[in-house]
Amino acid sequence: MNENSGLYQQPTTSNYEVFMAIETEILAGKGEKTAVSIPLIDCDVHHILPRFSALFPYLDPRFMRRIEIAMNSKAEARNNFQMPRRAYFHPYSTARADTMEANGTNHASIPQRIKEDLLDRYHIEYAILMGNDLTTLSGMPDPDLAAAIARAYNDWTDDVWIKYDPRFKHSIWVAPQDPAQAAAEIDRWGSHPDVVQVAIPMGDKLPGNRHYWPIYEAAARHNLPVGFHVGSESAGNNGSQLAIGAPTYYIELQTGVISIGIQSTISLVCEGVFERFPTLKVVLLEYGWAWLPGLMWRLDREWKSLRAEVPWLVKPPSDYIREHIRVGSQPLEVPDLRHLHQTLEMMSAEKMMVFATDYPHWDFDDPDYVLARLPKQMHHPIAHENARALYGL
Repeated sequence: MNENSGLYQQPTTSNYEVFMAIETEILAGKGEKTAVSIPLIDCDVHHILPRFSALFPYLDPRFMRRIEIAMNSKAEARNNFQMPRRAYFHPYSTARADTMEANGTNHASIPQRIKEDLLDRYHIEYAILMGNDLTTLSGMPDPDLAAAIARAYNDWTDDVWIKYDPRFKHSIWVAPQDPAQAAAEIDRWGSHPDVVQVAIPMGDKLPGNRHYWPIYEAAARHNLPVGFHVGSESAGNNGSQLAIGAPTYYIELQTGVISIGIQSTISLVCEGVFERFPTLKVVLLEYGWAWLPGLMWRLDREWKSLRAEVPWLVKPPSDYIREHIRVGSQPLEVPDLRHLHQTLEMMSAEKMMVFATDYPHWDFDDPDYVLARLPKQMHHPIAHENARALYGL
């Protein structure tokens, strides 16, 4: 193709330089610093395994042996063990450049580095750990192996991270393939003082489906919210969860995950999850939030005509959403500030939104950058009050 014609244009600046400039701008908060010094609770911090074998001391020996053999297999590439993976990848790196060592070590695998990079630097009061390694666990076909990995990961997190710094709080992962085993794992951890959430990697069923109800029942029994985080789309056995088929490029996937948040919210409300479990709270992380006002208006409108189909909904769907759904602030979707503030007001963000950075990922939201753009009256609710109530901190 002629470089000077058609779709292709030779850039004057490399894509990587553009990416780094954007990242630098985000990390610097565009030079803006908030004058407000308030407590922060970060609801989306990704700690990661330094290597999968770090789980071996915590893994049931029969599963450890199976994985070990597959990891060391030289026979053929398809016989090597790996966690289910999405077919999409960032063109440069999903990690912030300043969180990577020259030898490839990610700071998120070292408790001391997250403490320095995030907790101490930004005076984070609590960090809700959402392990980066199990977001695709729902794509694993063997339900027993998936449940065993979740158990080992929870034990490893408690031993290596939770005991390291009291500011780290635990989201226990469960494998949704077998709801009974998932409920048992919740019961195993439910009374732990540092466990504040149940994390479920979404599978090929929308979260309102009755398949998940035993998990919700166990979470409600222990007064734990349930967190869903992006990552399981198109992983392993999971079909594409974006509307109408699989996208082609990472940018399509990254933008289109909002459709999963929309579908999930509709499913949770319409299938009666919040009537059946009236104390349950659900946290949607990285699915966006600017879509909430329009969705609530549309769903209330349809309910007026179609309520005979869902007689268990005894109040407008928007009431259930505002009471039971919480959304992470990251990524902060920033049009001009006037429209941002209007959207936040329309969705009742002072009740529904919790602060999140998404450390250590490339689209990390600097706290100063976020607070400089939020309406002042929402600073305290979003920065810490909503999360404090949600997680009982």
